[in-house]
Order: sequence, then C-alpha cells, then structure tokens
Amino acid sequence: MKHDVVHRVRGERRLTAKEVQKLPVGLHGDGGGLQLAVEPNGRRRWILRVTIAGKRYSRGLGPYPVVSLDAAREKAMDIRRAARDGRDLSLERRRAKARAITFRQAFEIFFALKRKGLSNAKHVMQWPSTMATYVFPRIANMPVAEVRHADVLAVLEPIWFDKPETAKRVLQRMEAVFKSAILRGYREKASPCIGISQELGTRHHEVQHHRALPYTEVPAFIAMLRECSAAPATKLAFEWLILTATRSGETRGAVWSEIDEAQALWTIPKHRTKGRQAHAVPLPQRCLEILAQARVLNPESVLLFPGRRSRVALSDMTFANILRDHDLANRATAHGLRSSFLDWCTEVECAREVVAEAALAHRVKDKTEAAYRRSTYFAERRQLMDSWANFVCAPNLCQAWPDKEPGKGSGGA
Repeated sequence: MKHDVVHRVRGERRLTAKEVQKLPVGLHGDGGGLQLAVEPNGRRRWILRVTIAGKRYSRGLGPYPVVSLDAAREKAMDIRRAARDGRDLSLERRRAKARAITFRQAFEIFFALKRKGLSNAKHVMQWPSTMATYVFPRIANMPVAEVRHADVLAVLEPIWFDKPETAKRVLQRMEAVFKSAILRGYREKASPCIGISQELGTRHHEVQHHRALPYTEVPAFIAMLRECSAAPATKLAFEWLILTATRSGETRGAVWSEIDEAQALWTIPKHRTKGRQAHAVPLPQRCLEILAQARVLNPESVLLFPGRRSRVALSDMTFANILRDHDLANRATAHGLRSSFLDWCTEVECAREVVAEAALAHRVKDKTEAAYRRSTYFAERRQLMDSWANFVCAPNLCQAWPDKEPGKGSGGA
C-alpha cells in the first residue's frame, strides 16, 4: 500500500489517544518502531518495525480500535524484548498455534486435498475408515507435533501380524499425514513412522499371493459355473473375467461403450484400471458369444453384467459367493484366477513373460525400462487369449466337479 503522507517523528514523541482517532491517511510513528497505518478507507492498523538477528522485519499487531494504543505498546514491548535475545516472538506464537493442531485435524486437512486425487470411491471411504478404526482411538486428539514412535507402535502392534495388509496400509496412511503436517509447519520433528517396520519385523511383508486354482482345474470350474444356480448375468460375468484375465472391478464395471464387437476388442479406460493406463483386451470368440447372451438378458442396461437392478453393478462379493457356495473359498479367489492364467502362460503356452505381463496389464516396475517400452504386444496377446479360451472351454478337459449337497449354490447377484 502506498500512503499519501508519511509522518516522521523525532526522538520518542508518542501518540495520544485522541490523535490515534483523528490522524489522516499515512504512517504515524509512536516511537520505538511502532506505527499506526491509516488507510484511505479509514481503517487503522498497528505495525511494528523491529530488527531481529540483524534483519529488519515488519510485524502486524492488529487493527485499531480492537487493539488499543496501550495494548499495541504492550505487544510492541514484548516483541522488542524477545528481539534483543534474537527471538522472533510472532514466529514463535504461530508455531505454537500450529503445534496445537491435533492428529485428527492434520488428517482432515491432508485428506481434503488427497481425496480429490482418488478416483476409486472405495478408496475414498477406506482412508477415513481405517483412521477411525485403528488410529483415532489412540492419537486423534494428540497434537500432531507431539506424536512419538511409541504412539505409532501402540497403534500398529495389535494388528501387525493378525492383519498384515491392513497394518501396512494404516502405516502408509499415517506416514502420509505426518509428511503433510511437516510440510505445512504443524510438526518440526521427523515422522514417527520412520523405523516402525524394522522394529515390528518385516516377516508379515512377505508376499501373500491370492489363492488360485491350478490352471488344470479351470476348465472343470467353468463347466460347473455354467450349470450352477447363480443368476445368468453373474455366471456370464465370472466366465468373462476368467477368459479376459481381468480384475473383478474391471469386469463388474464393464459398459457397452467400451466394447468394439467388430474388432473383437474391449478397451478399459485408464480411470478404471489399477495402473491408471488404458488396457486393450483382445476378445476370443467365446467372449463375443457372452456379449450376445448378455445383450439378450439385459437389453436396456449400460452395464454388460448388471446386478438385479439393471443400473447397478454386481456386488464386489458376487464371485466370492460362488466360490464359497462350492467350497472353494479356501482354495481360490476371483483375483487368483489371474495367477492361474499366468501359470498356464508359463507352463503350457510357453508365452514370453513380457506378453503375459502385458495381458494382465501389469505395469513395468523399472522406470527406465518403462520409459523405453512402447509395445503392448497386441498381436501376440490376441493369439494368447484365443489359446487360453480354447484351453479353458475345451470339453475334453472338463472333469466332473464334486457334487454339491442338495440346495447349495450361489444366490446370484
């Protein structure tokens, strides 16, 4: 702001209470660096010019008349005394206020921005859910600046081995909150999550693969699937998932606009893939037959495989229920059937690793390699998926599945 008039005072001339009320636009000194700034709009505020550790600073002391002349002088005196010791009292007060931010508040500030980058509604719910379940009961109201390693250990010890995947996610999410707090000035100490994994032990970090059927049993499973009592759309969706080696959410969320039947191609947009890259899936003949059946079942639905209500996708428990109802829950998961496919690629088809990995839409972990790899091996993948379909749908490979007790079977979507 440019002031029309700057009133300079000599010595220690002090302002009077009446002058403060009537002084014109400009800067008016009260001595010792304290000034009253009068704005063109009539607003008045206090400013203190002070030298701290050899550097000149301006510190706002508040507006007049909220801060009276006497109060401004007291504030100025406190700041000048601290400055003589090389301390910045205003900075100390801001830091003290920041240190009063609780862990819950720090999380809310962090997550308000974080959630904008989460495209998966399930993940949006999981962040506050895991905090409320495991973290908040112990440290929600603690100042985020004062949370110690011992506090983090207390959160994680009860679940570290009993719920390893959950514990890992909780640790990652706590770490993100502490990093945010440090960046925003709410915490000066290093993150208390450092060293926690080493202290608790990393044995639970061993890769826990999804349970998978041996690929030799997949043909019999598909034969059983076609005959089971599940809803028709559910059975078609599960077979589609196996034939395309895709993830459950990708199959359940598939819509007709992603399908090019003329090219026998399904293009999953990047916002629906785990790797956030569009994935083109070549469709074998059996998938085209499934599409025709799906259209007859639900001609008005946008989804390929809708649930009981045509506009709603199948539940994420749909496939698990079928496995459970056929006593396979301890042996296989829907996601594990991708491993069945990968084992078949290696042991039967002798497919190149890069082709099999591309078929599964796995991202290249090495950043340098990823930067140079441009090919999606689409032609090889089409041959691979045709061979996989021929294998899992071959009648001569379908051994009889163990009989079920009467009345048992999936209830459908």
